[in-house]
Amino acid sequence: MRLVLPLALLLLVAAGPSPCLATERCQAFYGRMVLYPADGQLRLWHIGTHHEFQPEYTGSDGGASWDKAVDLLKASNEAAGAAGDNALYADFVVCPIEPLRKGWVQSATIRSMSHIHVVPRP
Repeated sequence: MRLVLPLALLLLVAAGPSPCLATERCQAFYGRMVLYPADGQLRLWHIGTHHEFQPEYTGSDGGASWDKAVDLLKASNEAAGAAGDNALYADFVVCPIEPLRKGWVQSATIRSMSHIHVVPRP
């Protein structure tokens, strides 16, 4: 009888949806985000590495991380112009939604951005 409750809880946890679809944990880092308007790619570079992330447009957040980043690139008071004319530097918390493959851009969801600074691209 004592094992029934722990077993039931274990089954509920195992049968429920996974809280994280990614194979990696969320990570915090300082990075630069740029929108390349020619092909519509939004890229987030983890500064100091060769690794890039692509915010998932149709991910679990319904494109919110993509839309928020593009809005910030467009609406900066410091750097007037189109979104593709600016670069966004910030402290990011990013959660990958696919496994890391060396040399590939990794799809991810942006959980937060802080200390945001938008500057014109050279």
